[in-house]
Amino acid sequence: MGTAAQAEHSTGRRSGVRIISVQPDRDHAFIEVIGECSHEAVAELRRRVDGLLIGGARFVLVDLTGAGEVAPTTSSALAAAGRQLTRREGWLRTVGHDSSSSAARYGASLPDLFTMYQAATRNGTGRVAGAGVPR
Repeated sequence: MGTAAQAEHSTGRRSGVRIISVQPDRDHAFIEVIGECSHEAVAELRRRVDGLLIGGARFVLVDLTGAGEVAPTTSSALAAAGRQLTRREGWLRTVGHDSSSSAARYGASLPDLFTMYQAATRNGTGRVAGAGVPR
């Protein structure tokens, strides 16, 4: 297991949604969802999370601030991924989604965001355009 930083950028468009995933180092990853998160987009979101898990990510931050309507299955998909990450002694956190949803249980705290920011800046990665969230 090397310590070299990895950055994997992926962008996909499905049914008016754009999903971007970045892994600035082995342990940390970010996913940003922009647009309507339909059932088809949820399947793509889950594929992205699975890819990050295969890549070794243990701490995943999902930014839903740019997501319009979010399919009810989004919470289930994120909760399942969160359980997988918990078994790895990691976590999945979300920001920007309706606080009444079940996905809000995984809401990112300020220390979580700071940890992600440190990982991203330590490896020279940029910032999400206009959002102020490290990427």
